[in-house]
Amino acid sequence: MNPKIVVIDPTKCSKCNDCVVKCEEVHGVARIKKAEGVPIFCMQCENAPCMNICPVDAIYLKDNIPVVDRNRCIGCSMCEIACPIGAIFTKDKVAHKCTLCLDVERITPACVEACGDRALKLICDECLEAIKEPKRKKLIKVLSEGIKEILH
Repeated sequence: MNPKIVVIDPTKCSKCNDCVVKCEEVHGVARIKKAEGVPIFCMQCENAPCMNICPVDAIYLKDNIPVVDRNRCIGCSMCEIACPIGAIFTKDKVAHKCTLCLDVERITPACVEACGDRALKLICDECLEAIKEPKRKKLIKVLSEGIKEILH
């Protein structure tokens, strides 16, 4: 997993579009795709399929985040096909994806700052593990109780 990703709490998202508007303002084109009004963010894959499939090596790593080199990209959309969550897209013959605003030298991604709902968070992998651990324990407890019930 990459050191940082943007995560969304869909229960807090009001589908206001502020994150998309701010992203477009900063980058010229919104790098956020939406599904049923809720934003989808690049997972910044460690072994990024979009980068691996690019026939012209237009996607490179910057601080372990895949970034598109607009000058090299030929707009073939192979990266779009390879993305497991559909977070990369081609527009005007150039691939676009979230880079956590690394290519514009921001400390916090513009979308996270723009989210008035506080639905977006930039988190590190250690933080993600801390969030997941209690959920894992709860799942194990539920599963073990279910197995005990089946066996009795």
